[in-house]
Amino acid sequence: MLLVPLASIREGMVLAQPVFHPSSSDLVLLNTGYVLDQEMITRLADFRLSHVWVEFPGLEEIGREANERINRGHMALYHALQGSVDKLERRVAVKVNLHQYKKAVRHMLTEIVADPDHEVITHQLATCCPLLSGHLANCCYLSLLIGAHMSGYLRAERSTLPAHVAENTGQLGLGALLHDIGKLPMPDELRSRCILDPEGEWREYRLHVIAGYDEVREHLPVVAANVVLNHHQRFDGSGFPKRESRDKARPPAPLKGRNIHIFSRIVSVVDAFDHFLCPRGGMVPTIIAIHQLRSEQVRGWFDPVVVEALLRLVPPFMVGSTVTLSDGTEAVVVGNHPEAPCRPLVKLLSGPICDRETRVKGRLLDLRMCRNLCVAGVDGYDVRPYLFSGELEPSAQDEDAVACMSTGGVA
Repeated sequence: MLLVPLASIREGMVLAQPVFHPSSSDLVLLNTGYVLDQEMITRLADFRLSHVWVEFPGLEEIGREANERINRGHMALYHALQGSVDKLERRVAVKVNLHQYKKAVRHMLTEIVADPDHEVITHQLATCCPLLSGHLANCCYLSLLIGAHMSGYLRAERSTLPAHVAENTGQLGLGALLHDIGKLPMPDELRSRCILDPEGEWREYRLHVIAGYDEVREHLPVVAANVVLNHHQRFDGSGFPKRESRDKARPPAPLKGRNIHIFSRIVSVVDAFDHFLCPRGGMVPTIIAIHQLRSEQVRGWFDPVVVEALLRLVPPFMVGSTVTLSDGTEAVVVGNHPEAPCRPLVKLLSGPICDRETRVKGRLLDLRMCRNLCVAGVDGYDVRPYLFSGELEPSAQDEDAVACMSTGGVA
């Protein structure tokens, strides 16, 4: 099957995965096998969907990567938030829906534990509405996914706890799901902003972490509440909120490095990544978001071990997506190489996917073996400026960091 941007869908394409209704994760709008016509293509655009999975001869192996249950669980996170975060008053959002939030997080965690190695990630993030509830659901999903692959690091960072408690990421998911709840009383021009925007330096914006903490601290476990308070603390000590002291003559040192709780460090990374991926409600290719996460602008902000985990889980080019190679050939990504993330395994196409006559040529091409050929374009973006820089290739980690990251353990 093939992941097709809505702009490239044509009549006669057959859905390879169900399309969920944007208002309910339990309601299937279109089932697998539905033959798309122009009327339905128009309706999909009205629902603000960006991509759909369609059947495509020669790409049957890609179906193994798409986990419908995880996609459904991710949408459930979004819908748990949608009614309260986007529509209800601030003080109702946490109290009334806390049980629903916990249930949605437990469900998502169960699905990730059952299948932690799926690669169909960034498409699922794009399926959420670009409102605050979509951002919160995305951050919860990514935080749980990272936690599931870092059980060794969690044990090391929470060494005073029994192993099974240290690896439990339920409070991580709950804190991530509500980390920006303090933005609810903000005016619209600030609610949609992030720390990467100029407005992120404004005092009014930065107060959202304290407002959110005040809202949840009586309702959430302590660790989850502290994620809400400290998800903008930075590894280099330049974050906020500032620590306070009764002794004005001796202000406390900033919170930095491993003194920041590991759950807050994880949410800090995924919060920035989701904003990079979906700036101002749009969506850019994953490789651009990854490049920005490793850019000079945010250097020193994040725990490098957590960043490394994210880069290994979210490949620059997603399996099932179409790309344009540097010789102008269209291709489909069918595999990725952790040691060379910018040089995926692809299958060549005979033409653009919107062309009814386009077929898979059958040739499997490993771009690691092609000195003069690379991915040049994704969804109309020229991505060559983001390729093969030291920013994007996996960085060399010291032995201790590698030992901390579990490749097979899940929380």
